[in-house]
Amino acid sequence: MRGKRLPPRIKFIHCADLHLDSPFQGMTTKEPSLADRFKHATNEAFIKIIDLCLAEKVDFLTIGGDTFDGADRSLCAQILLRDQFERLHKAKIPVIIVAGNHDPLSDWLIEIRFPKNVHLLAGDKVEKIPIEKYGSVICTIHGISYKVSDVKENLSLKFQAKEKNVFSIGMLHANVGSRKEHASYSPCTINDLRAGNMDIWLLGHIHTPEVISENPFILYPGNIQGRHINEDGPRGCYLIKVDSNYKISYEFRPVQNILWKQDVINIKNIMTSLELADFLSDKCEEELSNLTNDEKGIVIRLKLTGPSPLYHELTMTDKIEETKEMLVERFFSQSPFIFPESIRLSIKPDKKVEDYVNQENFIGDFLRIAGQVKKDNQIKNELLEMLNQPLSNRTVRKYLEEINENELLTIMESSVDLGMDLLSGDNK
Repeated sequence: MRGKRLPPRIKFIHCADLHLDSPFQGMTTKEPSLADRFKHATNEAFIKIIDLCLAEKVDFLTIGGDTFDGADRSLCAQILLRDQFERLHKAKIPVIIVAGNHDPLSDWLIEIRFPKNVHLLAGDKVEKIPIEKYGSVICTIHGISYKVSDVKENLSLKFQAKEKNVFSIGMLHANVGSRKEHASYSPCTINDLRAGNMDIWLLGHIHTPEVISENPFILYPGNIQGRHINEDGPRGCYLIKVDSNYKISYEFRPVQNILWKQDVINIKNIMTSLELADFLSDKCEEELSNLTNDEKGIVIRLKLTGPSPLYHELTMTDKIEETKEMLVERFFSQSPFIFPESIRLSIKPDKKVEDYVNQENFIGDFLRIAGQVKKDNQIKNELLEMLNQPLSNRTVRKYLEEINENELLTIMESSVDLGMDLLSGDNK
């Protein structure tokens, strides 16, 4: 990756997980118009990728599955895809697509006919697509689609050894390493991919951009537009270049129109709720100033931390919700906009346990007992059993998850904070 590179012999863009027509169902409950903004943002992010293909004059575009979010595909999304592929067709840029779990081949019965530069790879075997340039083959793309959505077979084992003297690209929608944040479709390991003997693997399914290996190159581009708070940070595609010695270089290119962001803010020095409101307003202004010219807005989660003199007011009143409403009213109608998804509290009372724990009164007794409970495994086990007792009901298990020891300790810490605040008598 370091040092002077030879001019690229091969240049292409890889993206995946477009999820066109994603419903953004959670958005409608927070702000009805926000879901519509996200729908347009996903479409516009894809258009940016096509713009990038044309500007960079790439040899081809690859899409690693989940082009659509589901079988119910709007006519609008299909036309969008066709029109953008047509732009590439006019520039003689091929498009190679594998189908994933959200858009298996069984659902690709679309009304719109795509131009001839688009190749949707087969699902019964690994298909090979040679890419030609100046009358000769510069690389071969090997890939296989999902025939149905629920593919638990390790499809990487179907890939065979590469051809001699040809740069070989493997395309697959798969969960490498059985990552828990995503369903385990076509699970495989890095060693499985190495056995396929490709020069580079272009994957889809995992929504966070990541190069997971450089021997061989194995990468996830992530999705093109974050859809919820756990898909924060830049989203986009990879621009990949291969020189005449088959050395690979890559560059992540963000294309998102709306950025998801999580900020942790220490408020230990903020003394009043009015000061807090002004501080968070300034924070929003700062975030807006950092946006690029083509980004439309930010959805942000603010997490407040630190020992705070505002602990009692913020935890026992509606002041946080009022502050959030003020920020929405002030910043959501702007262009670009900021929408505060939530303001989360992880603050503590501006009090020290050691100042109260040795007192011979109710608060001292409370803190000493709480300290003993945290150290006593038997009591912790009894508490866990009691808290998880409702899960013995099958119906309840559909909606609740079992509380583990770490979660119990968090609950206990919060209880100590709240108890100390209420019992100390100086929370005015």
